[in-house]
Amino acid sequence: MTIYLVSNNLVIDNIEYETDESVEEKRISRPLSIDGEKAAVKIVKKIQANVIYSSNYASAIATARYYSEYINETIYINSFLNDAKIGKIGNRNIKMLRFMQERDFDFKFERGESMNETSNRLNLVINRIIKKHMNSNIVIYTHKRAIMAYLFKYLDKGYNLDDRLILTYNEKVIIDDVENDVDIIKIEYEHGNIVNVDIID
Repeated sequence: MTIYLVSNNLVIDNIEYETDESVEEKRISRPLSIDGEKAAVKIVKKIQANVIYSSNYASAIATARYYSEYINETIYINSFLNDAKIGKIGNRNIKMLRFMQERDFDFKFERGESMNETSNRLNLVINRIIKKHMNSNIVIYTHKRAIMAYLFKYLDKGYNLDDRLILTYNEKVIIDDVENDVDIIKIEYEHGNIVNVDIID
C-alpha cells in the first residue's frame, strides 16, 4: 500500500481583503496562482493512486481536481486534513510561530494547534483512511505543515544550517521547513507499518 502526501504551495500573493475575514478563513479560501495551476497539472503524472483525498482548502481541492479528472474518481474532502491552525495571532507573525513550534512541540497561540496536536489529528485521520481503503493506493492533497506533523512521529528530527526543523528517513532529508513550491512525499506501508519514505521530484 502506498500513500502520496501532496502540498502545492503556489498560491496567490497579491490579495487584499476589504472585509473582516479571520486568518483561518483567508488561508482556507486562498486560491492557487497561475504557477500553482501549472504545477497541479505536472503533479498528475507523478502519482499512481486510485483513491483521492483533500483538505477543504481551495488550493488543495484545486490541485486534487486535475488528478480526479485524470483518473475519473471522486475527491473525498476531509477537514481533518487541513493545515495546522494558527489561532489568535494578534501583532505576532506566522514565522515567529513556526520558529517557536520547531523547538517546543507543545507551543501554540490561543485557539491554535501545537505540532503535537496537529500530529495527533493527522495520524488519526490518515489511520482511518488507511483502514477504509486497505487495498488501495491513496493520494492526499494537504499542506506542508500537516505533512510535517504526520511524519513527525516516524522520521528522525534534526535541524539544518539555517536552524530549521528537518525530518529524515535513512539519512535522507524528506521534508524541511524551507518553503518549496511543491512537496510530494511517497510512503509505503506493509501490514499498517511504514517501510519506506521518499521524495518525488
